Amino acid sequence: MTTPNLKDWEDLGPQTPVWRVEKPAMASAPSMPFFPDQNGGVYEKLLANLPVMLHCMDGSGRMISANAAWCEALGYQPTDVVGRSFSEFLPQESRSRLVTEIYPKFLVSSSYRNAEILIHRKDGSLATVVLSMTAYRGDKGRLERSVCMLEDITEKKIAQIKTNRGDQRFRGAFDAAAHGMAVVSPMGRIEAANSALKAFLNRSDLSTATYGFEELLHKDDRGQFLNGMRHLLMGEVPVLQQELRFMTSEGRIAYGATSIALVKNEKGETEQLIVQITDTSEKKMVNERLQKAQKMEAIGQLTGGLAHDFNNLLTVIIGNLQLLDGKLGADEKSATRVAEAIDAARKGSDLTHQLLAFARQQDLEPRDVGVNGLVQGMAPLVSRTIGENIELKVDMMDGDPHTLIDPSQLESAILNLAINARDAMGNNGRLTIETQPAFLDAEYAAKNPDVTPGQYVMVAVSDNGCGMSAELQEKVFQPFFTTKAPGKGTGLGLSMVYGFIKQSGGHISVYSEVGHGTSVKMYLPRRNRSADAASMPSPEIKVYDAPTPIIREIAEAIAEPVVQPSRRPKILVVEDQEAVRAVACGFLEDFGYDVIEAGDGFQGLAQLQENDDVDLMFTDVVMPGGMNGFDLAQAAQSLKPLLKIVHTSGYPKGAMVHQDEPRFKNGFIIMKPYRREELNKIIRDALEIQ
Repeated sequence: MTTPNLKDWEDLGPQTPVWRVEKPAMASAPSMPFFPDQNGGVYEKLLANLPVMLHCMDGSGRMISANAAWCEALGYQPTDVVGRSFSEFLPQESRSRLVTEIYPKFLVSSSYRNAEILIHRKDGSLATVVLSMTAYRGDKGRLERSVCMLEDITEKKIAQIKTNRGDQRFRGAFDAAAHGMAVVSPMGRIEAANSALKAFLNRSDLSTATYGFEELLHKDDRGQFLNGMRHLLMGEVPVLQQELRFMTSEGRIAYGATSIALVKNEKGETEQLIVQITDTSEKKMVNERLQKAQKMEAIGQLTGGLAHDFNNLLTVIIGNLQLLDGKLGADEKSATRVAEAIDAARKGSDLTHQLLAFARQQDLEPRDVGVNGLVQGMAPLVSRTIGENIELKVDMMDGDPHTLIDPSQLESAILNLAINARDAMGNNGRLTIETQPAFLDAEYAAKNPDVTPGQYVMVAVSDNGCGMSAELQEKVFQPFFTTKAPGKGTGLGLSMVYGFIKQSGGHISVYSEVGHGTSVKMYLPRRNRSADAASMPSPEIKVYDAPTPIIREIAEAIAEPVVQPSRRPKILVVEDQEAVRAVACGFLEDFGYDVIEAGDGFQGLAQLQENDDVDLMFTDVVMPGGMNGFDLAQAAQSLKPLLKIVHTSGYPKGAMVHQDEPRFKNGFIIMKPYRREELNKIIRDALEIQ
């Protein structure tokens, strides 16, 4: 076989035909046959009329023929084609590729397959075609003919471009969606996940790891989910919608309203599942609080009705017993029995009064009361009640805060809480009663439906006893619920306090840590008086208390960002509650600080050893693992003596500071829940930023 001389196939420039062959004198000469045909033109007719685009070139590279399909697709007449170089029909980019890539390989191997190129139609538009070439050589191996087949894929290409653009728009919308989205295979594997879903589950590797969607669910919700998927895949429902619990990477439960739809191909087979998840954790929390408030309201109405009816019965019983007692004369034995019955009936009457207190139906005598004076006046009685083995501290806010309340009932509530605290501490411990100013804003009220936004005076009774679990805290205000041994309590103490505070227009909450104690906070509506308008926290310790809603995830930018000319201060946040830690870090980053974080004291020390440029540590006081915030602060300052430290706690300031903690002198502490601007202020003060 003779290899053609490539010199005859060189590109002479953009305006010059690729093959150096002069055009024939008559461009309108009739087309030559595709192949030398020994069978009466059968092959010639076959190739000329095939419904595919074909053209033939001679050994020099001239086009000598093009079939009807070729001319029709590109708009040319046979006379427009014969004698011209094929490259003349191509734009420059495709012409260069023809010369540098396609022709050299074709001349050596006698064939070339599936080259995607552009070609000019007669009207000047471009078509995308797939070119395949086959060489026909003579007896001596010389190239005599080249048969070229073109497949017009213009419409497919346009459709593909549109699809790609659609895919790009989908991917852009997919990643930018505010709610979580995932593409899941029919086998349940996650193929893609957007940023919102990764943040929702705190799993950055969702798109790369081979997670099964079912693995992300709480184990108790998987049966419900799989049952729903059966209905979806069988076509019984168009879309699966369920409220599901998901497990985050740190083991926290997140609630999500989940919607799953099927993507099917033209055969009706499921190719993918599109999953959308809306975070309903906050809504779930608000609904649970609303249900709890409604439940307490319903219990109160039931209890009040029963108490009224029982009071009527007791009135009849006590009255008749007293009438009978006056007629017994010298029958001492019978008189004793009647007296015991009357005493028991009166105790029953006292019980109904307690039930009416919980139902917010007791008779109150509200008056303008100076809260500090009332609490200080209660101190001697409380001290005698709790016993000499329990230390009592009374910590008052500055000024003279007033509220409109029944003073005798407030005294009874404080005494009741003190007795509960004594029982929780056993033979010894510390009890703190304190007052503080408080502001409950609209956001807090939205999450606690029974709260009216406004200014309050907080009266807190705190102990360092055994504490309560979250499950117990949900039940403490229910009537007849008690953790005391049988016969040691009626279970009406806290429910009476709850009813009294609610009936007085206030709010009550419990903060407790198992093994660290409990704080019951009563918020009393504050009356505006000029005498206490300038009240401030105690000056000896810088305390920032802003009892607003559970820390905001999204807050208005109230404070100016911190900008340092040399470098941004770095802050270590140590907090065992992941949700609280995440929001605190978010606030500090918004303020302009570099932030690192740790989940307990030991992790905090490790971070300090790895990061020698930490300027301030913001740490919770009560943490698991055997190292509290004060222990951590002492260890941290042994590593970095100049390290600034700010503490935070869910306990009121007196309950944390009153314990004569020697390692906490003239320090900074902020109470939970705190506001964004208060956190910004205490951090700036600790760093001495003007």
